[in-house]
Amino acid sequence: MEPWVRVILLSAVSLFLFLGIAIGVDIWQFRNASEAATAEIISLRREMGRTEDVNGRSRSTVSYYPTIRFVSSQGLQYEVETPQALLKPIAEVGDRVPIRYITGRQGQVRLDHGALHDWLIAGSITAVSLIFFLITLIFTRRKVPEI
Repeated sequence: MEPWVRVILLSAVSLFLFLGIAIGVDIWQFRNASEAATAEIISLRREMGRTEDVNGRSRSTVSYYPTIRFVSSQGLQYEVETPQALLKPIAEVGDRVPIRYITGRQGQVRLDHGALHDWLIAGSITAVSLIFFLITLIFTRRKVPEI
């Protein structure tokens, strides 16, 4: 195999491997610096989207971003819209949801779907990328001629 093909394949796979590791580091840093709490949903912002499949059929999607109210461990009350949409089933105004927040930073709030959910995305991307990296190394290795 040509050396430039190997470089391109290894670069592409390495990029996804780096992405998985970067997501994992972000999750790890946030979970270590944050505290758990329970918040009340005070409003929901609805965001419409549209996706199209390979056959040209379009499908509408709806995401709901909650504005929540919670009290920090210092006794301060915050109201903030979360950057993530609610997962199914959709909660309603007045429901309580688990969150994680960084003390002193009002905008650093995420819905807490649990450690397994948080690590699933980063772990999946990293594991699949690592497997493809090893496969690429094996199938693109240089053949050494026998003497």
